[in-house]
Amino acid sequence: MKQIVSLKLPIFISSLLFCFSVLSAEEQVQPKTGESVSTTSVVTSNPNPLPASLKFGAFVDTYYSHNRNHPISKERQFTTQAVRNDEFNINLGFVDAKWQEEKVRGRIALQFGTSVNTNYAPEANKDVSSNQNSVKHIQEAYVGVKIAKDTWLDAGIYFGHIGHESWISSENWNYTRALALDFVPYYASGVRLTTKFTDKFQFQFHVMNGWQNITDQNKDKSLGTQFKFSIAPNFTIIANQFAGNEAPDFERKQTRFYNNTILEWKALDWLSFAASGDVGAQKAKESFQYEPWWKEINPTLGIYTNRESNVYNQWYHGTFWASFRYEDLYRLSFRVERFYDPKQVMATTYTRNGFLTNGYTVTFDFLEWHPGLVRFEVIQRESMDPVFETDNNKHTRVERLVVGAFSVRY
Repeated sequence: MKQIVSLKLPIFISSLLFCFSVLSAEEQVQPKTGESVSTTSVVTSNPNPLPASLKFGAFVDTYYSHNRNHPISKERQFTTQAVRNDEFNINLGFVDAKWQEEKVRGRIALQFGTSVNTNYAPEANKDVSSNQNSVKHIQEAYVGVKIAKDTWLDAGIYFGHIGHESWISSENWNYTRALALDFVPYYASGVRLTTKFTDKFQFQFHVMNGWQNITDQNKDKSLGTQFKFSIAPNFTIIANQFAGNEAPDFERKQTRFYNNTILEWKALDWLSFAASGDVGAQKAKESFQYEPWWKEINPTLGIYTNRESNVYNQWYHGTFWASFRYEDLYRLSFRVERFYDPKQVMATTYTRNGFLTNGYTVTFDFLEWHPGLVRFEVIQRESMDPVFETDNNKHTRVERLVVGAFSVRY
């Protein structure tokens, strides 16, 4: 109940201020009945206390997901989107306020939904001043200043810079997200420098708390970059990078490096393609060195010594998208993907081959209700090992889903 009240209060206050400002701006000095109006009198009005560029918005994304495996658990694994099985629910809903002035900009958005609960689950929950409950309803909250021509410096909580697909489903060709997108940051907390060197070349530099976390788990900061090249009006290359320690302070450093490269091609007005390739590497937590001679020095010591590891465990993603659009009425989109994480750095399966999974997605959209969007999607994922839950607490290699969704954005 406290969370609901805290969400409604900012909306009410913002709406009240907005209405008050409009009414006050329309007030004019009117002469009394019978009095003449002097030619020298000036009609005055109170200035609007809110910036002219301030805009309010809202978004609601509802869904129903049917899992053909009929798992005992209501929650799907290895994803954060449409995560509930055989249930009507809200994937994401938010209200926001955004402003863009000549030298100042910012956005604040408050959110709720099953994807919110899943994405913010790794946040620290024991700290008092900043914990999971206090941060998970913040989608974005940042302010920015213009420090040079085409150069902005933003600070706060903002969307992550890695990946082709967005957290907001209506911005994507497919309703659910690719596996590659569910294992990269949806959000970040830090400082972002954005600049445009030319009309075709843009650059971002990030200093962040870490890999999708607001409450930091160590004293180190992470770095991120983005290079965006518009080679032609219809062809763009984006290269995203990340580097940072992902181990808590009480463990040895486990530096993570990540590279994401995206190709976007609008071949025709009705036909678009995209592809992305991802490579990640993270330093192993520890290594055990075989040293039997320790026994000769001290019989109480074992024959294996725990040392800092120099080994980097790697994982790979590959995703391809194609989208066909018929005027503003229908859209048909396809996605093919492969996720390879044999060392289980990102996806823990406790199986022999780790998370080696292919995915196939088909999405059909009805566009005629803009800004509403009605979507139907069929998904099949196939893994080398039985990692997907079924009924009777068993596991299988294949997962098949049918999803229906409706969203609207103002």
